[in-house]
Amino acid sequence: MNNFFITWETAVRQGKDFVAPTPFLDRATTAVSRRMPAPVFDHQSIEFKSGESRGCTRECGDVVSMVKIKDVRVHLTTEFLTELRARVGGRCSMFQCLLAHVWKKITAARALKPEEFTQVKVAVNCRGRAKPPVPMDFFGNMVLWAFPRLQVRDVLNWSYRAVVGAIRDAVARIDDEYIQSFVDFGSLADANGKELMATAAAGTTLCPDAEVDTWLGFRYHQLDFGTGPPCAFQPPDLPIEGLMVFVPSCTAGGGVDLFMAVAEDHVEAFEKICYSLDDDFPTSSRM
Repeated sequence: MNNFFITWETAVRQGKDFVAPTPFLDRATTAVSRRMPAPVFDHQSIEFKSGESRGCTRECGDVVSMVKIKDVRVHLTTEFLTELRARVGGRCSMFQCLLAHVWKKITAARALKPEEFTQVKVAVNCRGRAKPPVPMDFFGNMVLWAFPRLQVRDVLNWSYRAVVGAIRDAVARIDDEYIQSFVDFGSLADANGKELMATAAAGTTLCPDAEVDTWLGFRYHQLDFGTGPPCAFQPPDLPIEGLMVFVPSCTAGGGVDLFMAVAEDHVEAFEKICYSLDDDFPTSSRM
């Protein structure tokens, strides 16, 4: 998406002198199965619906009225982000820190049972993880999912560093071996004429789970179509409860804006604790 906006801006500013870059389109080199396809992971249950799917921890996907889902915007200042990273300590990305924080807070706001499991669906860009790597200008989908999964008591009681570690470990499992296994699985499914149904939520609620998308790498504040940089940039209404998007803030002070769809029954509790780094969780969620 970032390349699209940058190219669009360049086309507008250069006008007739603009020369469109040539994207990488050779899909035959990005999804090559082994001579004898041999998937080693249970992709049928992870990426696709079949029996007990990893798409949801339990029977999520319940359809509720959209008026019961509220879009919440939380502005996290650079000072808050600095304190958050210090709380985590060690090696970590801003995305991992933010996800650990929001996972803790939304889990607390939902007042889930301590023994219940909760997971977050994290999109992983596989371009640089494949071997050989796929060019970043590849025009196509090279995304798989990671599913960090913990019990509620662990999300709430573990340190920020420990929760970040769980997220990092889940993402790290999407490596070249996993990607090749997925390609082999798809090759066998095609050969057998098997129809596959993705685990994307059919309804509007993910609770007790969540899904995250990050736009932190998009340089929106540098865009200029001739009238200066944008004064605001945000996703449209989020129709799925539990879906969150991290966006670099356009404010002068920088920071990050979180946009999240939250069930109306959980909004008050979430907004009360979302700026706190303390373990101020509702007693009903404690062990």
